[in-house]
Amino acid sequence: GKKYAHTIDPLSGYPVQTDVLSATVIASDCMTADALATTFMVVGSERVPAIAEKLSVDYLLILSDGEGSSYRVVMSDGFRRRVVN
Repeated sequence: GKKYAHTIDPLSGYPVQTDVLSATVIASDCMTADALATTFMVVGSERVPAIAEKLSVDYLLILSDGEGSSYRVVMSDGFRRRVVN
């Protein structure tokens, strides 16, 4: 019943176990967006806002409640301005 991520933590060598189920990043180029999305998957949601602000990128995260029964979506203000309702 345990879920495993396909993202490997470079410090431990094991699949990451964070609250981030999905990370979308808008950056000036695709390589940066991809690298940061992977980084956000590894570091967890608590550290994402500071990293994103420092690097001037926008993000959307889908987060697990830890139980696997529900999720929530969080996004930067810049990402929110890009969403069309």
